[in-house]
Amino acid sequence: MYKPLFEISKHMDLVSLTAEILKNDGKGDVYRLLVQTDQVTGKTGLELLAEGTKDADLPFSGGYILHFMHFHHPWSHRGYLSKSSSADETVKIYHLAKNKWQNGYRHEALYQLGRALHLVQDINIPHHAGITALKKHGKFEKWLTVHGRKYLVKSGGFYQWEKVFVHPNGQKHYVTANNIYDWIDYGSHLSFPLFANYFAQGKNDEKTFQKIAAIVMPNVLRLSAGFLGKFFCEVNI
Repeated sequence: MYKPLFEISKHMDLVSLTAEILKNDGKGDVYRLLVQTDQVTGKTGLELLAEGTKDADLPFSGGYILHFMHFHHPWSHRGYLSKSSSADETVKIYHLAKNKWQNGYRHEALYQLGRALHLVQDINIPHHAGITALKKHGKFEKWLTVHGRKYLVKSGGFYQWEKVFVHPNGQKHYVTANNIYDWIDYGSHLSFPLFANYFAQGKNDEKTFQKIAAIVMPNVLRLSAGFLGKFFCEVNI
């Protein structure tokens, strides 16, 4: 069974880095909300989001998402040993977060949003789109934990997008930022070619990791910024 190898602390670090992109992209209202202290918990919005991203990987945390629900294949839409995928799970958690927010439970909403954000982060790792815990999955994620900061970006969130992906067999997938499901599907379509062209071919040396990280890390942060931006737009922030 798959076990998470991208360190939990790094999922949490990505939250603050994503917030910086929101600020630099002119979304200061969202950034200010995230750095404010919640009166119920005494924690900032960033801390609540980070707790959600952390607990998504922790059994018995109350926010744990089964590990096989952290995967989504861009063409079959299957998860790991399951017909359901991280896209289905993200839709469910996102709407839970939105409901919590609209009913005044903002601290709970931010925590749930962090859980959904974890899945958005994960799907940018090629193996999560390739549906495998093998093919040097662990080696690459551990490498990213050490070297990932070399590939950070500070602006350019993916807020509005639509795209048609075409499979070699002619199958077409249309994705749009309007659909929550598509935030995972889009990330999966971006990361799957990296899996198919490198890891699935046994290419897993240092040079390959560097090349892939230069694509993966910006995509993680920019897609995450867009995902948070969408949520706060929908709840009228």
